[in-house]
Amino acid sequence: MKNILKLYLLGAAVFFAGCTDLDEIYYSEIAQNTYFSTKDNIYAALARPYTKWRGTHEFNPWMMQECVADEFCVTQKGADYESGGVYRQFHWHTWTPEHSNIYNVYFQMGEGISYALAMIDELSALDYPSFGLTEHDKADHILQLKMLVGYSYMRALDFFGGMPLYKEYTLDEVPRSTARETFDYIEDLFLEGIAPESSLKKKTLGEQEEGWVNQGIVATCLARLYFNAQVYIGEDRFDECAQLCEDILDGKYGQYELEETWNAPFGFDNDFSKEVIWSCASQYSMNQIGWDYERFNHYNAKDYYDVDGMGSTNGAHLQPSLAPDGTPYTFNIGTPFARFNDADLRKKGYLYLGNKQYEGMFLYGKQERVTSDGRTVKCMGAREYTGEVITLVDQVAQFKKIGTEYASASELPSNITTGEENSGVRLVKRPVPDRSGLDLRYNPDYVVIRLAEIYYMLAECKYRAGDKGGAASLINEVRKRNFEGGLDPDPCTETNLDKYRFLQEWMMEFLGEGRRRTDLRRWNAYTTERWWNHEPSDHYRELFPIPQLSISASNVELKQNPDMEGTRCLQLMQDCSMFRTSNRAGDYYFQTYQIENK
Repeated sequence: MKNILKLYLLGAAVFFAGCTDLDEIYYSEIAQNTYFSTKDNIYAALARPYTKWRGTHEFNPWMMQECVADEFCVTQKGADYESGGVYRQFHWHTWTPEHSNIYNVYFQMGEGISYALAMIDELSALDYPSFGLTEHDKADHILQLKMLVGYSYMRALDFFGGMPLYKEYTLDEVPRSTARETFDYIEDLFLEGIAPESSLKKKTLGEQEEGWVNQGIVATCLARLYFNAQVYIGEDRFDECAQLCEDILDGKYGQYELEETWNAPFGFDNDFSKEVIWSCASQYSMNQIGWDYERFNHYNAKDYYDVDGMGSTNGAHLQPSLAPDGTPYTFNIGTPFARFNDADLRKKGYLYLGNKQYEGMFLYGKQERVTSDGRTVKCMGAREYTGEVITLVDQVAQFKKIGTEYASASELPSNITTGEENSGVRLVKRPVPDRSGLDLRYNPDYVVIRLAEIYYMLAECKYRAGDKGGAASLINEVRKRNFEGGLDPDPCTETNLDKYRFLQEWMMEFLGEGRRRTDLRRWNAYTTERWWNHEPSDHYRELFPIPQLSISASNVELKQNPDMEGTRCLQLMQDCSMFRTSNRAGDYYFQTYQIENK
């Protein structure tokens, strides 16, 4: 954190003063006199920590929720996505403290905290009335930044457990605190944000969502904290979560309503959605959030969408529901695409209809269609299927090897290393326009919190309290919009609602929204259950390790999470064993093990 703060000071000096000399120029010595001259400067400075908050919703933290769980994977597709096994380690739960993506997320969370604390320090010293602002404005700005600190710490608690706790701006390092101490600090911050005297505003119904923290956001974050308290600190706080959810639905912290259609919270005008509680602003002109298009889509998907200028890397996709020979998998969890009823409107193939309207949430099947002006557009293969139209399948296997290395599909292996460029159904939760709407590219905001989550949290709290009927009613209130005329063919009932139905409902409603690992942990399913190409893992994998790079660079003791010390050699050998069917990957890990353990 000390190094992060130093980096912040250098970055801030450049940002605020336009300095290009990289000698250390301390922001606190120059900011008041050099930068803050108008209220616009204050708002620009306030926005800076929000850019770091937005960065915590990029691909790396998303993977640490989704690709370690039963919804998504990044398969090796030929020579693509081999990359030393980082994606395989996530899927198999064999990561070590040296994993680069884990370090990046740890750094991101700390960076968000340090930026917010440093800005609190600066704004606290300003005379707001001299800039034409009020003391209430000052209190609001500082409280918003405190809530960003709380949010980053909550996500870090979820990923890593107890964290070094910084409660004010400082260059001095502090040792790691316990999970309980971290939880209590976060709770205190959020309680301050929704206290009767809070300076944070309450949102009105349909008011444009611009990302600034308000009371509804804080109340939902506190509900999340209580909802997962049993996982974080071994304490049941479901009653407190339920009360907060009731208060949010009653409008105590702002006005929100469920949308009538499933896709309204994600559409091109979702900054005015009455369901969205918090979102990251995005628009084509700045391309703030575009990683989901880039990572989910085939290399040539832009041709099927009929839109130029959007690149994609054919990475993440849904885990398969079918074996190579078409036999359905029968795991208790996972197999996401098969969980959707065929009558579910979301299960339609994605199609942009024009004028900001679209249908369907997935790309699957043959990627060829006729546009509204009569042209045929296709997504053509670029690897195994060069010269052929790609057909995306709900399977993972190297079908092109049938007839050469394998006699039939039933002989094909299906695992994280045996993908092809057509492997897996693709998610399109944020819509993509065609060439008639080029100005809409990346325009839907990235949703962080929406009201449906309040319904589902309250439903689970009721279920755990013994009110299965009340729980089912809340889930069905959300489910019905997914079917034509609201006619749900498979509603939740008191008799069919259990652990696995709950996990299925969380999966379908929030697929790809970066929360799956947390939901599995709350139901004790994350390290205990099987899903495609994944076996139960050791309980200590519930948390990610503190990155070794951070431990080595620290001047204070950063204790590692239990059982993670000394795991690297063991995991390298395990990975080598799991790779024995892939000579190239096995050789890589064997050589790495030899070099590092001479």
